[in-house]
Amino acid sequence: MHYYIIYGKTVFSDLEFPQLIKAEPVSEDKADIVIRHAVIPQEIKSRETERKYEFGENISWLINRTVWFLVEKGKYITYEPREGANMGYLRTYLLGYGLAMLHMQRGEMAIHCSAVHCDGEAVLIAGESGSGKSTLTTRFLEAGYGLMADDVSLVKVQDGKAVAYPAFPYQKLCRDAALKRGYRLEELLYIDEEKDKFMVPYFGEFSLEGKPIRRMLCLIADNRIKEPYVKAITGIEKFHFCVNNLFLRKLLQQERYGMLTGPQCLEIASAMDMYIVGRPTQADTAEAIWQMVENI
Repeated sequence: MHYYIIYGKTVFSDLEFPQLIKAEPVSEDKADIVIRHAVIPQEIKSRETERKYEFGENISWLINRTVWFLVEKGKYITYEPREGANMGYLRTYLLGYGLAMLHMQRGEMAIHCSAVHCDGEAVLIAGESGSGKSTLTTRFLEAGYGLMADDVSLVKVQDGKAVAYPAFPYQKLCRDAALKRGYRLEELLYIDEEKDKFMVPYFGEFSLEGKPIRRMLCLIADNRIKEPYVKAITGIEKFHFCVNNLFLRKLLQQERYGMLTGPQCLEIASAMDMYIVGRPTQADTAEAIWQMVENI
């Protein structure tokens, strides 16, 4: 068996995850999360022709070309690989969709964002592909911040404060960025065929503890503007930005406003400051954006 820690929780797993931080052995009943290989019930498999996933308070599941997996009671993830499955992809699906579903059952939200920390506080950096999220995250790290998460951070409200929990000490880099930094691609973990990305180890400071969120930055690439800008998000707009940056937002669709996520997102949004960072697409404004972010 393998034992890890992620998002401040202990994991008991029969599947190895090279990117996760190892933990002391723990029994299955004492672990926060249990990941195990077993046969998925036929009643779920047979539904593949009508839909590929389903969310519930106690039972959620997902089916794709790599794996069937079942998430139960905010603790258990059962997976069954398809014949000839790429195990790297399978691990990515379990750590992404699987853990996001599991935490949703616990009332904790997986936010699609990078997270960095400094002086005991976290900054979340959200944005769609191409918005400049990786560039801004790298600028934070160069300025002395520590990495908490590169793609997904777990967020929940504790004692009236929004708190972010770290994932694992790896960054996702596209092929060109990895080559530019001098990495040997054959030594990296290839994780994303669609976006052609690799997992790159992070060797700086990595804390396992949750951090109160100082603010959340939502990057938007906009070809209609000529100058970058930073604008505070207020009122109900904060709720919408939180909901629309859920890791599961594309699968949830309109359900993202439902009882499994809506009240939690409202609570999270009201407990932290949020800003839009607008970036023009036709110019290199990375340094100007960094100066604006520093000013807030």
